[in-house]
Amino acid sequence: MRIKLRTTNFEHTPAIDALAEEKLVAPIEKRLSHVDATNDILLDIEFELTTRHHQKGEIWRAEAQLGLPHLAQELRAEATGESLREAVDIVKETLLREITRHQERERNE
Repeated sequence: MRIKLRTTNFEHTPAIDALAEEKLVAPIEKRLSHVDATNDILLDIEFELTTRHHQKGEIWRAEAQLGLPHLAQELRAEATGESLREAVDIVKETLLREITRHQERERNE
């Protein structure tokens, strides 16, 4: 799996890498463990501080796009939250739900 992580309007630190690995990469790799490792899977992650002016409210945004080789369209999830962890948790749940839905469709075909 290739992982591309971007941050917008704040500094990219090792803690951000650890958050992405813990909350997104590890659960997705676990869910996709049945997929052939030679296939090219791309996980594109973006974390953003939507405003530099405000200090409260839903100012954090997380987005993840998962490209599977046998799927023409990418699986995508986006969320905003009061903290980056909150937004990432919502994205994780949404993306795992999309993966499950995709896997169920494959089984029924």
